[in-house]
Amino acid sequence: MTERTTWLVVGLTLGLTAGVLGSEAWHWLDENGSRRNVDLASFVGDPALPGGRWATDELCDDEVPCFQAVRADDLTLYRFPDRDDALAVGRSFAGDAYVSGWMVVRFEPGALTADERVAFAGRLDCIDVGVAEGGLEC
Repeated sequence: MTERTTWLVVGLTLGLTAGVLGSEAWHWLDENGSRRNVDLASFVGDPALPGGRWATDELCDDEVPCFQAVRADDLTLYRFPDRDDALAVGRSFAGDAYVSGWMVVRFEPGALTADERVAFAGRLDCIDVGVAEGGLEC
């Protein structure tokens, strides 16, 4: 083997190893990020969320496979064990929902202005993170 061939093999090996490790790290972070473990208990009785109360028993079922739900006067929060379920349920709520990691917020029609919805979504995105999805500084 020539020196050039040796360096080519070493470079390819290092590149493939870095690619595999980077891919594994990305999947681990996606599945085990700090946002996955956000507990909705902090929203129950929160003055910023008037009327916030537990609604898990009435809202979580086979159709909406959440394991936590909090209903308030203006919105309902859901937390899912699987991010794909959160995305599917968020899509089913159409334009009245916002998905943030493993959480979905469903806004009551006409209860909040567009600015209030954006403000709540920003608050949700900033739980347990320094920079939220999309680069939002928290």
